[in-house]
Amino acid sequence: MRRFLIGAAFALGTIGTCYAHNPLNAIQGPHIDLDKTVIKVPLAKGVSPKSALQAMKIEADTVNMKYVGELQLSKQLKNMGIKSGQLTVYEFCSPPIAHLMVDADPAFAAYLPCRITMVAAGGRVWLEMVNLNMIINGAHLKGKLRTQALRVRDDLDSILWAGAKGNW
Repeated sequence: MRRFLIGAAFALGTIGTCYAHNPLNAIQGPHIDLDKTVIKVPLAKGVSPKSALQAMKIEADTVNMKYVGELQLSKQLKNMGIKSGQLTVYEFCSPPIAHLMVDADPAFAAYLPCRITMVAAGGRVWLEMVNLNMIINGAHLKGKLRTQALRVRDDLDSILWAGAKGNW
């Protein structure tokens, strides 16, 4: 019995130690104002979600980014019996730039593909994307990496605004 208790205590202590050292389990950290981590633009009056998507696809082609897919969360939620407004994630990518970034640091893979989300909130439909300035500046990118990251940022910004305005 004593051997069991010692073994159990050791196992629990080891698990507790592993848990404590896992950065995913960290509870503390800086307060983050989520609104400052995204760029958020409402659809212009008269622009439907369908026409916004069409405009984003056309602009993506114009800036040589690939439209690689979408996740229709609002449709999935409806199929599950959960009422939801518009909630769709659109995915874009420039494969050569993605390769360059991941080659430099595999952590960039977590940000792939680039996403623009269409979400209904506050009686409006919005397009949102991650504020890439935070990542570009926070990662202290230099040279070609910085140039290409800024290009992706500018291209996504162009896609976002084309969708918001319904330009196509």
